[in-house]
Amino acid sequence: MISLTILAFSCDQEIDLTLDGPPQKLVVEGRIAYNADKPVAEQTITLSVLGEFFENNETPRATGAVVSVMDGNGQVFNYSEKAPGVYSNSLLKGEPGQTYTLSIDWDGQKFEAIETLVNVVPIDTIYQVFEEENLFEDGGIKIAIDFLDQSGTENFYLWETYLEGELQILPDPGNKNNLIGSDDFFDGQQIVGYFPNEELVFDPGDQVSVQQIGLSRNAYSYYFTLYDQLGRLGAALDTPPVPIRGNIRNLTNPDNFPLGYFLVSEFDEKTHVIIQTNE
Repeated sequence: MISLTILAFSCDQEIDLTLDGPPQKLVVEGRIAYNADKPVAEQTITLSVLGEFFENNETPRATGAVVSVMDGNGQVFNYSEKAPGVYSNSLLKGEPGQTYTLSIDWDGQKFEAIETLVNVVPIDTIYQVFEEENLFEDGGIKIAIDFLDQSGTENFYLWETYLEGELQILPDPGNKNNLIGSDDFFDGQQIVGYFPNEELVFDPGDQVSVQQIGLSRNAYSYYFTLYDQLGRLGAALDTPPVPIRGNIRNLTNPDNFPLGYFLVSEFDEKTHVIIQTNE
C-alpha cells in the first residue's frame, strides 16, 4: 500500500491518495554448480522480496521458506536456512546431464523451476594483457583467456570474473557480449585472447579468477536481457525496471511470477596473480 500527499497550492488543499501496491514478488538467486576438478562444498539459494517501487529500503530477505531440490532419480535434497533468506545444502554435488527440480514453499505460495545441468569446455590458459587507453575504455592490465569451443554443439557461455574472491560485474550495453556469449560465429574454433570483461583493470598483486560457465539457451536469453537492462541503468538498481521472466514458476498464482533464474551448470575456473610489467 502506497500513500501520497498532493498539495494544491492554489487553494491550500491537501489530497491524500492511497494506491494499492503490487503483490510481493519473490526474488530467487540460486544455482547448482558443478566443477569436474573440485566438488562444490555447498549449494545455496537466496530468497528476497522485491519491495514497493517508491521505497528506498534494502531488499528484505524471504525467511521461513521450505526449499528443496529433486534430481532426475527422485532423490530429494532439503535446504536449511543458515541465515535469513539464505538456504543451503552440502550433500548435493551436481551431475552433468542430470535434470533438477527446485521447489519453494513460501508465504502460502508454491514455486517451481526445472533445469538440466549444462556442460562447459575448460579454460586452457589465463593471463594478463596490457592495453593502451582509447576513446572507449581505460588502459591498463586486463585479464584474457584461451579456450577451445566444442565442435558441432550449440554452446552458450557466462563468464564471471572475481577479484580476491569478490565477483566483479560492470555491465553496460557494450560489454554484455563479453559477459555472456554463444558460439554462433566460432563453433569448434580455438579462441585466443578473449576478455571476459574488458572494462576491468587490475593492479600488480591482484589475484584474479575467471569462471567459464555453461548456459542453456533459455539461460543465455535471460542473462543477455538482464545485463542489457542493467547496463542501460549503470547497474544502479537492484532489479531492472521491466521484470524479466526467468525459469521459475508460481504454481499458486501464475500471474505473480518470481524474479531470478535457477541456474544449473558446470563451470571451469582458472586463477592468475597480476605481476608488474614495464609497459
